[in-house]
Amino acid sequence: MRAKDTYYFPHDYEPTSDPKIQALIGEFGASGYGIFWRIIEMLHSEQNHKLPFKKYVFLAIAKQMLTSAEQIQAIIDYCIEPCELFDKDMDYFWSNRVLTNINERAKLSEIRRIAGRAGAIAKQKLAKPSKGKEMKGNNKENNKENNIAFETFWNLYDKKKGDRNKCEAKWNKLNDDIRSKIIETLPAFISSIRDKQFQPYPMTYLNQERWNDETKISTRNELLPTDPRLISDIDAWRPIKK
Repeated sequence: MRAKDTYYFPHDYEPTSDPKIQALIGEFGASGYGIFWRIIEMLHSEQNHKLPFKKYVFLAIAKQMLTSAEQIQAIIDYCIEPCELFDKDMDYFWSNRVLTNINERAKLSEIRRIAGRAGAIAKQKLAKPSKGKEMKGNNKENNKENNIAFETFWNLYDKKKGDRNKCEAKWNKLNDDIRSKIIETLPAFISSIRDKQFQPYPMTYLNQERWNDETKISTRNELLPTDPRLISDIDAWRPIKK
């Protein structure tokens, strides 16, 4: 992967609460945990997000992590079965978590692209005199068009739940500046939601004026578990085998 294509991928806030991760650490300790996340990083970087299940891959990872190829293969095998953290076929192994991250990244990129285009169109409409200004009385209001169509918001928000008609009526009552701000801030708002089930319904988003939220993603979630500050913490609670 080229340098310009690299990006941060989300780590769980407390992945060690996952029983699968606990089993991995119980068997291989902090080194197994760090190696697992190094492999996750590599899977994100690979073009097809899979790695060959070959000895040369085990040797390459082993050299990076200062261990043996046999240890790397043992950890990968353990992540496949019994931990179910990786899947494999005859030739490759991969992480479904990584594939989900990649799909979410592609989806967010598309949302940003559409939002940017919609924002540009809205600015163009605001810059041009409205035909309604040349008309009188109620005809002026009746002929005024929204700077951004409701359909754009509905599709970008990507949670088509609740009463669409009421939501559209609410959208049409907003002024042009607010509609523009919603479209501009929507990608950041959506990316700040780690679990789709916690994304509010579109009507709730509009009623609560969630476009004013500060959508800051904690940098704690982006620390790599191979960072020694995290690995050193694990030994403090690592279960002692009897």
